[in-house]
Amino acid sequence: MPRAKANASPQPASAAGGRSAGKGGQTGQGGQSATLITVVLALALLAVGAASYQAATLLQYAATTPLNATAASTAALVCDTLKRQDYQPLVTYIDPAPVPPAVTTTFDAQTALNQLRALDTQDGAVVECSTTPYTSQSIVSTDGATRYQLTLRRAKATQPSSGTLVLRRQSAGARLWLIGRDSSFLTAA
Repeated sequence: MPRAKANASPQPASAAGGRSAGKGGQTGQGGQSATLITVVLALALLAVGAASYQAATLLQYAATTPLNATAASTAALVCDTLKRQDYQPLVTYIDPAPVPPAVTTTFDAQTALNQLRALDTQDGAVVECSTTPYTSQSIVSTDGATRYQLTLRRAKATQPSSGTLVLRRQSAGARLWLIGRDSSFLTAA
């Protein structure tokens, strides 16, 4: 029997069924799986990116929505700052415009801060605060302001005290609410 030569060349790829067994030319199921995984990962990254964009948009809205965007949020801001004795932000939400005939003087933020601190010294810090919107049309809409009953209890006081919190929309359509200088808690000192 004749023996095959040891250095005989292998059969060409075309004679072996048309498939190449080389490293780079893999076709068939292995290549399809890699493509499928790539598409799934790309879609997952797209979904994560879209969710991140939505989260960033919501966070930006929350970070830029002012605390005084509504009358109710401004009333809550007043109580919160009074209880914390954090009067600097409160003073920035006070409308400096005069409110004749009740208040005709020029607004001075430092004087307002001093009055609020003097009340703390005299009657104690605010330990309880609540606001209730007035519902009577004669009280709410006579001058376009929204009014709340402001009820405070101070540490040294034996009974709570009530007054009126007057809130007005900022001019020029800014849709922000400011505290009117005719609010009774500002004129109590």
